[in-house]
Amino acid sequence: MIFTAKIEQTYAYPNRMKYIAETDSFIEKPMESLPHARNFKQPYGWIKESGTPPCDHLDVIVMTDKEYALGEEDKVKLIGVFYRSDGDHKLVSVRIDREVDDISELPDTEQEDLRRLYPRADKEKGEGWYGREKAEEVITEFFTKKKEK
Repeated sequence: MIFTAKIEQTYAYPNRMKYIAETDSFIEKPMESLPHARNFKQPYGWIKESGTPPCDHLDVIVMTDKEYALGEEDKVKLIGVFYRSDGDHKLVSVRIDREVDDISELPDTEQEDLRRLYPRADKEKGEGWYGREKAEEVITEFFTKKKEK
């Protein structure tokens, strides 16, 4: 599944960034971003086709060494998800030119990066790192609910 990732957080910004839809810009919030606090260097944003913050949208992590500017967009393919019991799932993607199709195919260093970002999961509630199949379920459920609204 190929989508457009819009980047809202990079390691270059230690504090959390907030998207301002009216001006298509970002402002810095006073709290440290989780990726920066956990030394996670990959960019983070949302799936543009899913909506725009603060409205309903899907979050996405892009597993890449490419440095992005805030607001930059890139085509990505989904390879996994950190499934959360609160419904705020974090999809995992790679750029479309990368030959990785599932989170399990990422090199050990990148898998360690992901586990460092979200090291704890409530397995009883189904939380944890899952592959592309679960990510596709999250996408399907999201867009089904969106159509029902």
